[in-house]
Amino acid sequence: MSLSTKILIWIGVLVTAGALTFIIYNQVNISKQQAAIQQQVIQQKALVDGLVQSANQYTTKSDLQAFIQQNTGDLKAIQDNLASLGAQLTAANVVTADSNGQKSTNIASTSTGGSTNPNPTIPVVETCPNGGTVTCPSTDPFGYDHTQQNFALDEDFSTIKVPVGTVSFSAWQQNPWSVNVAPREYKVTNVVGTDENQRIYVDNKFTITENGKTYNVPIKTDQTKQVYPSPKFYWWNPQLVAGIDGGMSLTRFPQVQGEVAPSLNLGIMSWGKYKTQPDLSVLQVGAAYETVSKRAGLVITPVALNLGTILPVVHNTYVAPSIHINTDGTVYGDFGLRLQL
Repeated sequence: MSLSTKILIWIGVLVTAGALTFIIYNQVNISKQQAAIQQQVIQQKALVDGLVQSANQYTTKSDLQAFIQQNTGDLKAIQDNLASLGAQLTAANVVTADSNGQKSTNIASTSTGGSTNPNPTIPVVETCPNGGTVTCPSTDPFGYDHTQQNFALDEDFSTIKVPVGTVSFSAWQQNPWSVNVAPREYKVTNVVGTDENQRIYVDNKFTITENGKTYNVPIKTDQTKQVYPSPKFYWWNPQLVAGIDGGMSLTRFPQVQGEVAPSLNLGIMSWGKYKTQPDLSVLQVGAAYETVSKRAGLVITPVALNLGTILPVVHNTYVAPSIHINTDGTVYGDFGLRLQL
Protein backbone atom coordinates (compact mmCIF):
# COMPACT_ATOMS: atom_id res chain seq x y z
CA MET A 1 0.00 0.00 0.00
CA SER A 2 1.49 3.35 -1.06
CA LEU A 3 2.04 6.30 1.26
CA SER A 4 -0.51 8.43 -0.54
CA THR A 5 -3.13 5.68 -0.19
CA LYS A 6 -2.48 5.40 3.54
CA ILE A 7 -2.77 9.16 3.97
CA LEU A 8 -6.01 9.29 1.98
CA ILE A 9 -7.45 6.42 4.06
CA TRP A 10 -6.56 8.21 7.28
CA ILE A 11 -7.99 11.50 6.03
CA GLY A 12 -11.20 9.63 5.13
CA VAL A 13 -11.32 8.17 8.63
CA LEU A 14 -10.87 11.64 10.14
CA VAL A 15 -13.57 13.18 7.95
CA THR A 16 -16.00 10.36 8.77
CA ALA A 17 -15.27 10.68 12.49
CA GLY A 18 -15.78 14.42 12.27
CA ALA A 19 -19.09 14.03 10.44
CA LEU A 20 -20.36 11.49 12.99
CA THR A 21 -19.25 13.77 15.83
CA PHE A 22 -21.14 16.68 14.30
CA ILE A 23 -24.33 14.64 13.75
CA ILE A 24 -24.32 13.27 17.29
CA TYR A 25 -23.57 16.69 18.75
CA ASN A 26 -26.37 18.33 16.75
CA GLN A 27 -28.96 15.78 17.85
CA VAL A 28 -27.93 16.12 21.49
CA ASN A 29 -28.12 19.92 21.20
CA ILE A 30 -31.62 19.82 19.66
CA SER A 31 -32.77 17.56 22.49
CA LYS A 32 -31.29 19.93 25.10
CA GLN A 33 -32.92 22.93 23.42
CA GLN A 34 -36.38 21.31 23.43
CA ALA A 35 -36.02 20.26 27.06
CA ALA A 36 -34.87 23.75 28.08
CA ILE A 37 -37.77 25.48 26.34
CA GLN A 38 -40.29 23.14 27.93
CA GLN A 39 -38.92 22.91 31.46
CA GLN A 40 -36.46 25.65 32.42
CA VAL A 41 -38.76 28.35 33.79
CA ILE A 42 -37.60 30.73 36.51
CA GLN A 43 -40.59 31.91 38.55
CA GLN A 44 -41.26 35.55 39.43
CA LYS A 45 -40.17 36.32 42.98
CA ALA A 46 -40.48 39.38 45.23
CA LEU A 47 -37.16 40.37 46.79
CA VAL A 48 -37.06 43.52 48.98
CA ASP A 49 -38.56 47.01 48.92
CA GLY A 50 -40.46 46.68 45.65
CA LEU A 51 -37.64 44.79 43.88
CA VAL A 52 -38.95 41.82 41.88
CA GLN A 53 -37.08 39.03 40.12
CA SER A 54 -38.54 38.51 36.67
CA ALA A 55 -40.03 35.23 35.58
CA ASN A 56 -37.70 33.86 32.89
CA GLN A 57 -38.42 31.37 30.15
CA TYR A 58 -36.46 30.06 27.20
CA THR A 59 -38.36 30.29 23.93
CA THR A 60 -37.95 29.95 20.20
CA LYS A 61 -37.00 32.91 18.04
CA SER A 62 -40.44 33.06 16.41
CA ASP A 63 -42.22 32.95 19.79
CA LEU A 64 -39.99 35.77 21.06
CA GLN A 65 -40.88 37.89 18.03
CA ALA A 66 -44.59 37.27 18.66
CA PHE A 67 -44.10 38.21 22.34
CA ILE A 68 -42.43 41.51 21.38
CA GLN A 69 -45.05 42.34 18.75
CA GLN A 70 -47.85 41.64 21.21
CA ASN A 71 -46.38 43.93 23.88
CA THR A 72 -44.95 46.74 21.73
CA GLY A 73 -46.59 46.60 18.30
CA ASP A 74 -43.20 47.71 16.90
CA LEU A 75 -41.33 44.48 16.13
CA LYS A 76 -40.04 45.62 12.73
CA ALA A 77 -38.77 48.94 14.05
CA ILE A 78 -36.92 47.13 16.83
CA GLN A 79 -35.43 44.60 14.42
CA ASP A 80 -34.30 47.35 12.05
CA ASN A 81 -32.67 49.28 14.87
CA LEU A 82 -30.80 46.23 16.17
CA ALA A 83 -29.70 45.31 12.64
CA SER A 84 -28.24 48.80 12.21
CA LEU A 85 -26.19 48.14 15.36
CA GLY A 86 -25.08 44.68 14.23
CA ALA A 87 -27.16 43.01 16.96
CA GLN A 88 -29.91 40.39 17.07
CA LEU A 89 -33.01 39.82 19.15
CA THR A 90 -32.17 37.54 22.05
CA ALA A 91 -34.53 38.50 24.89
CA ALA A 92 -37.39 40.78 25.91
CA ASN A 93 -38.63 41.85 29.33
CA VAL A 94 -42.15 43.12 30.11
CA VAL A 95 -43.16 44.68 33.46
CA THR A 96 -46.82 45.23 34.34
CA ALA A 97 -48.23 47.15 37.31
CA ASP A 98 -51.98 47.63 37.86
CA SER A 99 -53.69 50.43 39.78
CA ASN A 100 -56.96 49.42 41.41
CA GLY A 101 -59.11 52.25 40.04
CA GLN A 102 -61.71 54.13 42.07
CA LYS A 103 -65.40 54.93 41.73
CA SER A 104 -67.21 56.52 44.68
CA THR A 105 -70.15 58.82 45.43
CA ASN A 106 -71.23 61.04 48.35
CA ILE A 107 -67.65 61.71 49.44
CA ALA A 108 -66.84 64.57 51.81
CA SER A 109 -64.19 67.15 50.95
CA THR A 110 -60.66 66.21 51.89
CA SER A 111 -60.06 69.75 53.14
CA THR A 112 -61.26 73.32 52.78
CA GLY A 113 -59.23 76.41 52.22
CA GLY A 114 -57.51 78.27 49.48
CA SER A 115 -59.68 81.04 48.13
CA THR A 116 -62.69 82.35 50.04
CA ASN A 117 -65.84 84.05 48.79
CA PRO A 118 -65.31 87.83 48.99
CA ASN A 119 -69.10 88.36 49.13
CA PRO A 120 -70.49 85.45 51.13
CA THR A 121 -74.22 85.02 51.72
CA ILE A 122 -75.26 86.74 54.96
CA PRO A 123 -78.14 85.23 56.99
CA VAL A 124 -81.33 87.35 56.85
CA VAL A 125 -82.90 88.26 60.19
CA GLU A 126 -86.55 89.39 60.22
CA THR A 127 -88.49 91.09 63.06
CA CYS A 128 -91.66 89.34 64.01
CA PRO A 129 -94.93 91.38 64.47
CA ASN A 130 -95.37 90.33 68.05
CA GLY A 131 -91.77 91.04 68.89
CA GLY A 132 -88.60 89.06 68.61
CA THR A 133 -86.72 88.04 65.52
CA VAL A 134 -86.35 85.03 63.26
CA THR A 135 -83.46 83.96 61.04
CA CYS A 136 -84.44 82.85 57.57
CA PRO A 137 -83.29 79.35 56.50
CA SER A 138 -79.72 79.39 55.16
CA THR A 139 -79.29 79.09 51.43
CA ASP A 140 -75.81 77.62 52.07
CA PRO A 141 -76.30 75.09 54.89
CA PHE A 142 -72.90 73.36 54.29
CA GLY A 143 -70.81 76.47 53.87
CA TYR A 144 -69.88 75.71 50.27
CA ASP A 145 -70.57 79.30 49.26
CA HIS A 146 -68.02 80.58 51.78
CA THR A 147 -64.88 78.45 51.30
CA GLN A 148 -63.30 76.55 48.46
CA GLN A 149 -63.77 72.78 48.72
CA ASN A 150 -60.75 70.56 47.99
CA PHE A 151 -60.60 66.87 47.18
CA ALA A 152 -57.33 64.93 47.04
CA LEU A 153 -56.97 62.34 44.27
CA ASP A 154 -54.92 59.21 44.94
CA GLU A 155 -54.12 56.24 42.74
CA ASP A 156 -54.36 52.93 44.56
CA PHE A 157 -51.74 50.25 43.86
CA SER A 158 -52.50 47.22 45.99
CA THR A 159 -51.08 48.23 49.38
CA ILE A 160 -50.03 51.84 48.62
CA LYS A 161 -51.64 55.08 47.53
CA VAL A 162 -49.78 57.36 45.13
CA PRO A 163 -51.00 61.00 45.12
CA VAL A 164 -52.25 62.28 41.78
CA GLY A 165 -53.28 65.84 42.72
CA THR A 166 -56.29 67.78 43.96
CA VAL A 167 -59.56 69.03 42.51
CA SER A 168 -61.09 72.20 43.99
CA PHE A 169 -64.62 73.63 43.71
CA SER A 170 -65.52 77.28 44.39
CA ALA A 171 -69.32 77.44 44.40
CA TRP A 172 -69.52 81.26 44.10
CA GLN A 173 -67.53 81.44 40.85
CA GLN A 174 -68.94 81.17 37.32
CA ASN A 175 -66.19 78.63 36.47
CA PRO A 176 -65.96 76.82 39.80
CA TRP A 177 -63.46 74.01 39.14
CA SER A 178 -59.68 74.05 39.75
CA VAL A 179 -57.25 71.21 39.07
CA ASN A 180 -53.76 70.78 40.47
CA VAL A 181 -51.95 67.68 39.15
CA ALA A 182 -48.31 67.51 40.22
CA PRO A 183 -45.66 66.38 37.73
CA ARG A 184 -44.83 62.71 38.16
CA GLU A 185 -41.89 60.58 37.08
CA TYR A 186 -42.49 56.93 36.18
CA LYS A 187 -39.41 54.72 36.19
CA VAL A 188 -38.82 51.03 35.52
CA THR A 189 -35.29 49.91 36.41
CA ASN A 190 -34.06 46.62 34.91
CA VAL A 191 -30.91 44.95 36.25
CA VAL A 192 -29.69 42.17 33.97
CA GLY A 193 -27.36 39.38 35.06
CA THR A 194 -25.86 36.70 32.82
CA ASP A 195 -24.60 33.30 33.93
CA GLU A 196 -21.81 31.27 32.33
CA ASN A 197 -24.30 29.66 29.95
CA GLN A 198 -25.45 33.10 28.71
CA ARG A 199 -28.83 32.80 30.43
CA ILE A 200 -30.04 36.20 31.62
CA TYR A 201 -31.75 37.04 34.90
CA VAL A 202 -33.68 40.30 35.30
CA ASP A 203 -34.55 42.12 38.53
CA ASN A 204 -37.01 44.99 38.12
CA LYS A 205 -38.24 47.92 40.17
CA PHE A 206 -41.13 50.24 39.25
CA THR A 207 -41.27 53.63 40.97
CA ILE A 208 -43.35 56.81 40.74
CA THR A 209 -41.88 60.06 42.05
CA GLU A 210 -44.12 63.02 42.87
CA ASN A 211 -43.12 66.23 44.66
CA GLY A 212 -39.76 64.74 45.58
CA LYS A 213 -41.21 61.61 47.20
CA THR A 214 -40.70 58.20 45.60
CA TYR A 215 -43.26 55.41 45.82
CA ASN A 216 -42.34 51.78 45.12
CA VAL A 217 -45.19 50.48 42.98
CA PRO A 218 -46.03 46.78 43.41
CA ILE A 219 -45.34 44.82 40.23
CA LYS A 220 -48.16 42.57 39.08
CA THR A 221 -46.39 40.55 36.40
CA ASP A 222 -42.76 40.55 35.39
CA GLN A 223 -41.77 38.28 32.54
CA THR A 224 -38.64 37.76 30.48
CA LYS A 225 -38.43 35.57 27.40
CA GLN A 226 -35.05 34.65 25.98
CA VAL A 227 -34.16 32.79 22.80
CA TYR A 228 -32.42 29.53 23.63
CA PRO A 229 -28.87 29.88 22.25
CA SER A 230 -28.70 28.04 18.93
CA PRO A 231 -25.43 26.84 17.43
CA LYS A 232 -24.07 28.43 14.29
CA PHE A 233 -20.99 28.14 12.10
CA TYR A 234 -18.26 30.77 12.45
CA TRP A 235 -16.15 30.67 9.29
CA TRP A 236 -13.43 32.84 10.77
CA ASN A 237 -12.89 32.43 14.49
CA PRO A 238 -9.14 32.16 15.13
CA GLN A 239 -8.20 30.55 18.43
CA LEU A 240 -4.84 29.58 19.89
CA VAL A 241 -4.93 26.00 21.15
CA ALA A 242 -2.32 23.92 23.01
CA GLY A 243 -2.44 20.17 22.49
CA ILE A 244 -0.84 16.84 23.16
CA ASP A 245 -1.37 13.78 20.97
CA GLY A 246 -0.42 10.15 21.05
CA GLY A 247 -0.47 7.94 17.97
CA MET A 248 1.07 5.37 15.67
CA SER A 249 2.99 5.69 12.43
CA LEU A 250 0.96 5.11 9.27
CA THR A 251 3.93 4.96 6.92
CA ARG A 252 6.12 2.40 8.70
CA PHE A 253 3.52 -0.34 8.94
CA PRO A 254 3.85 -3.21 9.83
CA GLN A 255 6.63 -1.74 11.96
CA VAL A 256 5.10 -0.36 15.13
CA GLN A 257 6.30 3.13 15.91
CA GLY A 258 4.49 5.15 18.54
CA GLU A 259 4.83 8.83 19.22
CA VAL A 260 3.74 11.45 21.75
CA ALA A 261 3.79 15.02 20.50
CA PRO A 262 2.83 18.27 22.27
CA SER A 263 1.72 20.97 19.87
CA LEU A 264 0.64 24.57 19.47
CA ASN A 265 -2.24 25.05 17.04
CA LEU A 266 -4.35 27.73 15.44
CA GLY A 267 -8.06 26.96 15.13
CA ILE A 268 -9.55 28.54 12.00
CA MET A 269 -13.31 27.91 12.25
CA SER A 270 -15.81 26.85 14.89
CA TRP A 271 -19.36 25.69 15.48
CA GLY A 272 -21.44 26.24 18.58
CA LYS A 273 -23.74 28.46 20.61
CA TYR A 274 -20.99 30.83 21.69
CA LYS A 275 -18.18 32.23 19.57
CA THR A 276 -15.71 32.44 22.45
CA GLN A 277 -16.55 28.95 23.73
CA PRO A 278 -17.38 26.82 20.69
CA ASP A 279 -18.69 23.29 20.91
CA LEU A 280 -16.63 22.22 17.90
CA SER A 281 -13.31 23.70 16.85
CA VAL A 282 -12.92 23.10 13.12
CA LEU A 283 -9.67 22.84 11.15
CA GLN A 284 -6.76 23.36 13.50
CA VAL A 285 -3.27 23.66 12.03
CA GLY A 286 -0.16 23.70 14.18
CA ALA A 287 3.42 22.71 14.95
CA ALA A 288 4.35 19.68 17.07
CA TYR A 289 7.48 18.30 18.66
CA GLU A 290 7.89 14.54 18.86
CA THR A 291 9.17 13.47 22.27
CA VAL A 292 10.30 10.04 21.00
CA SER A 293 11.97 10.78 17.64
CA LYS A 294 12.98 14.34 18.65
CA ARG A 295 11.65 15.82 15.44
CA ALA A 296 9.34 18.69 14.57
CA GLY A 297 6.11 18.07 12.72
CA LEU A 298 3.03 19.62 11.12
CA VAL A 299 -0.32 18.82 12.82
CA ILE A 300 -3.71 18.95 11.13
CA THR A 301 -6.86 18.49 13.24
CA PRO A 302 -10.11 18.47 11.23
CA VAL A 303 -12.49 18.78 14.18
CA ALA A 304 -12.19 18.86 17.98
CA LEU A 305 -15.11 18.26 20.36
CA ASN A 306 -15.48 20.46 23.45
CA LEU A 307 -15.79 18.15 26.46
CA GLY A 308 -18.14 20.73 27.98
CA THR A 309 -20.90 19.34 25.73
CA ILE A 310 -20.57 16.07 27.67
CA LEU A 311 -19.16 17.13 31.05
CA PRO A 312 -20.62 20.45 32.29
CA VAL A 313 -17.66 21.05 34.62
CA VAL A 314 -15.21 21.25 31.67
CA HIS A 315 -15.44 24.20 29.28
CA ASN A 316 -12.31 24.75 27.20
CA THR A 317 -10.86 21.27 26.84
CA TYR A 318 -11.29 19.35 23.59
CA VAL A 319 -10.70 15.83 22.34
CA ALA A 320 -9.71 15.32 18.74
CA PRO A 321 -8.31 12.92 16.14
CA SER A 322 -5.47 14.36 14.11
CA ILE A 323 -2.72 13.60 11.66
CA HIS A 324 0.84 14.86 11.80
CA ILE A 325 3.83 14.64 9.52
CA ASN A 326 7.38 15.06 10.82
CA THR A 327 10.46 16.39 9.07
CA ASP A 328 11.56 12.97 7.73
CA GLY A 329 8.18 12.39 6.08
CA THR A 330 6.74 9.94 8.64
CA VAL A 331 2.95 10.26 8.95
CA TYR A 332 1.18 9.57 12.24
CA GLY A 333 -2.45 9.04 13.07
CA ASP A 334 -3.12 10.56 16.49
CA PHE A 335 -5.73 11.15 19.12
CA GLY A 336 -5.34 13.69 21.88
CA LEU A 337 -6.42 16.67 23.95
CA ARG A 338 -6.66 20.34 23.08
CA LEU A 339 -6.75 23.25 25.55
CA GLN A 340 -8.06 26.60 24.32
CA LEU A 341 -5.73 29.39 25.44
